[in-house]
Amino acid sequence: MKTWYKSLTTWFSMVLCILALVGCSAEKEEKVVTNSEEKSEKSATLAFSWSPSGLDPHSGDSWEIMRSGTAETLIKLSEDLAPTPWLAKSWEQVDDTTWLFQIQENVLFHNGKAMDALAVMNSLQRAIDNNQGTKDLLKIKAMEMVSETELKIETTELNAALISNLADPGTIVMDVDTLDSEDSYPAFTGAYFIKQFNQDESLIVNRYEDYWGEQAKLNEVTIKFISDSNTRLMALQSGSVDGATDISIDNIEVLEKNDKFDVLTAKSLRTHLLMYNMESPLFKQLAVRKVVDSLIPRQEIVDSVMKGQGTVAVGPFSPVLPFGQLNKTQENLSVDQLMQQEDWTKNKDGMWEKDGEIFEATFLTFPQRPELTVMAEVIQSKLLENGMKMNIRQVENIDETLVNEEWDLAMYSMLTAHTGSPYFFLEIFYKSDSSSNMNHFASKKVDTMINELHQTTDKEKSTELAIQIQQEIEKEVPHSYIVYPNTVFAINKELQGFKAQSIEYYYNNANVDKE
Repeated sequence: MKTWYKSLTTWFSMVLCILALVGCSAEKEEKVVTNSEEKSEKSATLAFSWSPSGLDPHSGDSWEIMRSGTAETLIKLSEDLAPTPWLAKSWEQVDDTTWLFQIQENVLFHNGKAMDALAVMNSLQRAIDNNQGTKDLLKIKAMEMVSETELKIETTELNAALISNLADPGTIVMDVDTLDSEDSYPAFTGAYFIKQFNQDESLIVNRYEDYWGEQAKLNEVTIKFISDSNTRLMALQSGSVDGATDISIDNIEVLEKNDKFDVLTAKSLRTHLLMYNMESPLFKQLAVRKVVDSLIPRQEIVDSVMKGQGTVAVGPFSPVLPFGQLNKTQENLSVDQLMQQEDWTKNKDGMWEKDGEIFEATFLTFPQRPELTVMAEVIQSKLLENGMKMNIRQVENIDETLVNEEWDLAMYSMLTAHTGSPYFFLEIFYKSDSSSNMNHFASKKVDTMINELHQTTDKEKSTELAIQIQQEIEKEVPHSYIVYPNTVFAINKELQGFKAQSIEYYYNNANVDKE
């Protein structure tokens, strides 16, 4: 009897345990499903000022693609601009012109294809074949797949900035075969994959579940392309977007008064500048460029236009960089003396005149950075007071206009040290054979100095040489540097992880989240 009772008790206890385990399992399964559902429902909408014309990363749209969180490069830059591993987990310099890269394992493109050294090599080859700027940056002579995870790169000459230049968005790694497909979007390796692209309107990206790194916290991010700053502000205020880039300085005070929003600022590596067309009949004259440069009210612009969100510029590089430590030289001659050097005379209305024609120039600006148009108006007013008429023309695509149309001077904005090196900006803006040298500056001496710079590995010598190059360029005044602006973003306080950065192309990332 006792034996039977004991057996029954044991059997009953086992049943209870099984039921409890089933219950726990069901509860756990239900919890997992619930958490999964919660995770999948999280989304955010961002407003960016620039719209890519397409999704080819080896074109002029690489920065916009990088900002979407869908693409990656071999090297990533830290907040202090130090090169860090990304798709390349390590590298070593074998000799002056040879590098060996260890490629990350277990990385999948968004189409499920494994990324290996051959895929990286094919992508880099396409990048240099399709973009002269990338070719100039990397100076690659040959590449070889040593193994599935090892890539050897040989440069045409010593390229001291190769590692940092491999962080440039123009070197984005992709499965090159997917660009030929009409049924799908390009396959990258980032935390998000492209779900839908509506040119000039939006880009929708989804979390890539097979991502090799940290999973994105949001399932979906919609990036709206809104070039007008006031429209971006209204979208944020209405709740149709959760965060916006490139907030107008005039809108900061409005947003700070509303406890729903946070205004985020960071010292950028960007420089707002005035570009002279050195083939223009007006500005091919050095004396005239010096006149305009001397009349720009830089401190007034910082105080009134930027409302203190920036500092006066004296060269292309921010003084937070070691190669940005410049002192601007003052012009010794007066405006009248400089203009008379080029046979300009003042007429009875106080306007400068030559051969019966008053001084009248076309002055370009663009809407994506609204403060530039306000700066142009301030400069226009100052120059008019001094007898020079400027007709401001706002264009939607400043780069296309500079290349394809006639112009005299233009507002421009450039992230001048986006790879942590002075070489990139000096190479593309001032090398006489650069396709990005849009104002036609040419100097054999500067060309030689730039060539020497990218072969200089010693940091102190490199910094000294970069400063000397800037001083040589400044003699010709091809640009007037106006202000080093702060980067200004604004977000709904529910948005997390989306922040203003000195490096401007890691905007959407795996850490962006929404409460």
